Amino acid sequence: MWRRQRSWDAVDWESVQHAYGPAVEVPDLLRRLRSRDRDARRRAYQGLFGLLVHQGARYEASAAAAPFLIEIVADPKAPDRFAACQLLAAVAVGDESSWLIDRHDVANARREVERQAHLTRAQLEQEQADWAAAGSTDHVRRARERRNQFSDVEADRDAARWQVAAYDAVRAGIPAYLAALASTEIPLRLHAAHLLAWFPEERQSTTPALAGLIATEPEPLVAATASVSAGLCGRVGDPGLVGALSGRRASDNRGERWSAVLGLARLVPRPDRALIEELYECLFGAVGPVPHWPFLDGDMATFAALTVRDLDPVAAPDRVAILVDRLNAPADDTDRYLLLRATLDTAFPNGPLPDGTAFTELSADQRGAIAGLLRSGILDDGAMVSMLLSAYNLPDEQAAMARWCHGDADGKSRPAPSSQV
Repeated sequence: MWRRQRSWDAVDWESVQHAYGPAVEVPDLLRRLRSRDRDARRRAYQGLFGLLVHQGARYEASAAAAPFLIEIVADPKAPDRFAACQLLAAVAVGDESSWLIDRHDVANARREVERQAHLTRAQLEQEQADWAAAGSTDHVRRARERRNQFSDVEADRDAARWQVAAYDAVRAGIPAYLAALASTEIPLRLHAAHLLAWFPEERQSTTPALAGLIATEPEPLVAATASVSAGLCGRVGDPGLVGALSGRRASDNRGERWSAVLGLARLVPRPDRALIEELYECLFGAVGPVPHWPFLDGDMATFAALTVRDLDPVAAPDRVAILVDRLNAPADDTDRYLLLRATLDTAFPNGPLPDGTAFTELSADQRGAIAGLLRSGILDDGAMVSMLLSAYNLPDEQAAMARWCHGDADGKSRPAPSSQV
């Protein structure tokens, strides 16, 4: 029988910080999550989300509140247990798109937090200066120096600490999330399966449960969610997961079938051409948000693009061209910025170009990617796109990119990809 393990009144919320200051509102919001009034519960969840997760950042209050949210998931009599899973996922990873793009290594982050805990302010500032000086290009070095000017090393250390603490506080609820997979409540099974995606360190206990759910789940959307989670947290080559996902690959439901492909593409050591073609089918066929599919707010095409990015280039030598074609496909609700990021990551796997790189020095894939970006019109889509282009040491707007591609009047390439700061 579930019973409360601790009281939120035992936490000194005035000394705990959330996004806007002392977390004095948090215990009342936690209390309202068990209200009989559905609207009151909804407003409480919205309030907690705004305080505990702000633009991907997590806080001391995020970690402190997590145990009480886990208690809701674990309590069969609690209302809206699926909503507690949703909030816990946000507390664990913050901005899900950033997590997927940057391939976060939590174990390394823990080690770094522990190492920095013993450093003085002067030592932190020296490390920050060394980091800026170690940038691979002039542009990267200048960008890092500007960031250093507007940051505080001790605040940065605290932010990293609470990010890891929040993640680990949610990780402690793994037994509750596993138990929730057996619930009769479809939304709870779905969001518990989604939550398990983010804890690959727990795969020894989570992947057998996900494999069992994938093999037996009657609801296509729950099976689809579990399939993608398995791909994110599972070990490459896991026979149980590969077998379960292969069984879903023949489904008549496109979302279920494509989700199985998204999971398999991350778990099969060398995907065969048939699997890669199915992944490309998802990339082009998922042209709008999939209702209730929890990853990237239902944007299955962008998830497919990030999966294509991570394919073995030997198995998928055409992956850059495919991503460029998708970026040039008719407009839909897919996140074009994330598609651009996936395309650039794939075409430029070694990061920023060296200063002075000529367009003619690029590989055929890289030249094709640049030509495709020029056709797409995305290069003038605003500041975020300009910043992303600059991060690769590429010209940061359409006209400058075109000039670089065509070289100077004498036919020579321009001396550097980007001269703007």
